[in-house]
Amino acid sequence: MSLVTTRAVVLQTYRYSETSKILRLMTRELGPCSTLARGALRPKSRFGGLLEPFVEGEATFFTKEGRDLHTMSSFELVRDRRGLDQSIELFTIASVLCELVMRLAPEHPDTELYVTLTRGLDGLHGRVGGGEAAGGLEYVWGLVDALGFRPELERCVACRRRIGDESARFDFPAGGLRCPSCAPVGPRLSPDELETLRRLAAGSPASGGGAGPNQGLWLAEFIRHHLAEGARLRSLPFLSRLA
Repeated sequence: MSLVTTRAVVLQTYRYSETSKILRLMTRELGPCSTLARGALRPKSRFGGLLEPFVEGEATFFTKEGRDLHTMSSFELVRDRRGLDQSIELFTIASVLCELVMRLAPEHPDTELYVTLTRGLDGLHGRVGGGEAAGGLEYVWGLVDALGFRPELERCVACRRRIGDESARFDFPAGGLRCPSCAPVGPRLSPDELETLRRLAAGSPASGGGAGPNQGLWLAEFIRHHLAEGARLRSLPFLSRLA
């Protein structure tokens, strides 16, 4: 048995008993892992009620070779992001980020993925109380990219013709846009919608803060076809309804 200290984000928590929790973490040094926090639900727990989704800290836990569940020793808070539940939109996007990492992160350290996750959560937390058009879909697109998936938004996925400032169809199973010639029927993105999609997928916020009524739906559909791989992600239906 060895003692490990690493920066970690709490992705999700599960009640284990009347007094304890199981935590699903994304750690900087070890990648994703699970820990048991004994006594975390007691009124005078040494964890002080900190072990909630989205928070980040220095986690110390005991590991044992051959075991998937480690034992938490301490958790020193670095960033408290619990205020994200003040906004349904921000909470939904933060939940999507954490669920994608929890389900799809490789079982080894991935510094780029860890930084992308924390940057997204920090960006969302910085928008708490900022008004109705909170935005934040660009952070999910950034995580999708860090996981190795990127939509083709510059060329037609069928004929490879460059698509400029024109209407186009987002072919989710194919992973990108179809030009008007290759998609003569079906709903299309307007030039403004396409510009916004490209901005978000490149990691930039939408102009004016609001992403538009369909951007959450398109992002959710892309994730469903290319990242979920048949798994049911609980946060996706909420993402698809974001305006």
